[in-house]
Amino acid sequence: MPRSQGVLVSSFRDEEKFMMSDAENMSGPPRVLSGNEIPAGVLHYLNGEDLLSKTQALPLSTVDTDGWPKVALLSAGDVLALPNGRLRLAIYSNSGTAGNLKRDGRLTLSMSLEGGMCSLRMRARTCFPGLPELSLSFFEAEVERVRVDVAPYADVTGGISFALHEPSAVLDRWERQIAALRTVS
Repeated sequence: MPRSQGVLVSSFRDEEKFMMSDAENMSGPPRVLSGNEIPAGVLHYLNGEDLLSKTQALPLSTVDTDGWPKVALLSAGDVLALPNGRLRLAIYSNSGTAGNLKRDGRLTLSMSLEGGMCSLRMRARTCFPGLPELSLSFFEAEVERVRVDVAPYADVTGGISFALHEPSAVLDRWERQIAALRTVS
């Protein structure tokens, strides 16, 4: 069967090769939403409230000096959705992620959403003053594109999740970060 009529799949048991028909291949194209419209579920998750219940880690991808992706994991206590459709981020000042954002500004923030994976492609700029006492730099990111990948045959039921070792101490830091992110100009 020609390649244009299906996907070549290899069986590990007997190393037989067979073709999967296009009808059996259930993946479809992603939904690409309007350029700067953050989905309501993301806005709610990143509203700066009820932080202890929000335990999905948010992969943040930047581009390092060699042109390779660099991934950091943020929490709802590190990111705030603003009424103007932008996001503010608190990033450790001496991290590779902060360096990448200061140098290049491109980032993608991902999270599970509505049975799929939502990716926000953004450009960030440094905000001041940050929180020097916590060694944090602040960035404000403008959304360029929102993409939601959903498979018709399965739902994404969650992303990377975490459990806090000292919730009260972390909540105190997160609340200070969110309060500072709200007041940055």
